[in-house]
Amino acid sequence: MLETVLRSASYVLEPVGLLWLGVILAALWALRRGQFALTLFLALLAAGMSVVGSTGLPGHLMAQLERPYVVRDLDALPAGDAVVVLGGGARPSRYEVGGLGLSEAGDRLVMGAELLRRGKGRHLVVGGAAHRVQGQVLVEADLARRWLETLGLARVPVISLGKCINTRDEAVRVAALCRERGWTNVLLVTSAYHMKRAEAVFRTAGVPVTCVPCDFQTEVSVMTESEVAWVPRVAGFQKLSLYVHEQIGWWVYRWRGWITPAATPRGHNEPLPAPHAVTARAAP
Repeated sequence: MLETVLRSASYVLEPVGLLWLGVILAALWALRRGQFALTLFLALLAAGMSVVGSTGLPGHLMAQLERPYVVRDLDALPAGDAVVVLGGGARPSRYEVGGLGLSEAGDRLVMGAELLRRGKGRHLVVGGAAHRVQGQVLVEADLARRWLETLGLARVPVISLGKCINTRDEAVRVAALCRERGWTNVLLVTSAYHMKRAEAVFRTAGVPVTCVPCDFQTEVSVMTESEVAWVPRVAGFQKLSLYVHEQIGWWVYRWRGWITPAATPRGHNEPLPAPHAVTARAAP
């Protein structure tokens, strides 16, 4: 118990903890001056920070996105014509191996390589955005292809999707590859919390997918010891940010017609009605 208290006390020195403590102190100052409206506002703000940063609510929300896509046995997955790894797992790095630094979503590339090792794809397709560094445009997918080939992690042809704007752009480009090469099934690899939107937009684009999630953020997969957090920490805010981003992205994609009702996921890898095919073009 003492160790938990001491650890919580140390969290006050972190940026979120300091901000939380400052809000509480400001609320007490406002109360002393009789500014009750300001006191109420600051108290609610501190309480909201506590709910997000000290409770399991953000993880519970994220788990709702992750849980439907759990794959318990990778060997049981059907082999596909290609393994498609969505971007976001890496960024240019001056001193990392191959000029590529893995981000928090780097599990996407690791999972793609593992599926190839298990013989689950005859091609590897990698997506990603472009980064401008000192006037030079560096494409994540090109860097990832070189990284995979240099380290010998891909024993099949690796195809870069080039500069992609968003997940819909990646889906449209993969749809074009499916038509050109006659692919009938691809294994779609992305973060578990992103899989619902990714699956729907790929199916809307006419891509038949088998979902392979990774980069789990919650106890759906991540095995950690539970800990009482009396002081808010940044992890809860990060989870809530990802969750809100996915919810907003879902409705924006629906509004723009990039996700159709027929392609709305009903659960992991369940059969859906025939997807609505679209022409291959870059997303606006």
